[in-house]
Amino acid sequence: MVFDQFKNLSELAGLMKNAGRIREQFEELRKEVAAMQFEAETGGGAVKAVASGDLRLRSLTIDPAMMTGLVDPTLEEDRQLAQDLIVGAVNAVMEKARQATAKQMAERGRELGLPIPPDLDLGQLLG
Repeated sequence: MVFDQFKNLSELAGLMKNAGRIREQFEELRKEVAAMQFEAETGGGAVKAVASGDLRLRSLTIDPAMMTGLVDPTLEEDRQLAQDLIVGAVNAVMEKARQATAKQMAERGRELGLPIPPDLDLGQLLG
């Protein structure tokens, strides 16, 4: 038990010693993640969302021909359907981006020797 505490202190000292390098690596990772692109669509392609790995919505495309076939803008329930398709596409693309970003962060952290448990879901920390 006492030895475990010394081991933890040793790991902490190693992390502190490499803090500058770790910070640089994570800044590089942040830039890589921001450049990643993810896509999701709903309604058979009626709505397509594109987001970056830093969880920013980059574009939202609504296919007029598909939407015209699905939605009558004069009907409230059809307008609600259109809104649901948009929300669904945005939520789906954000989830893809969140999961990929969390995986990338965990992999890089382990490469740097950070004590990240294999079952830790970093995605929960991101959103």
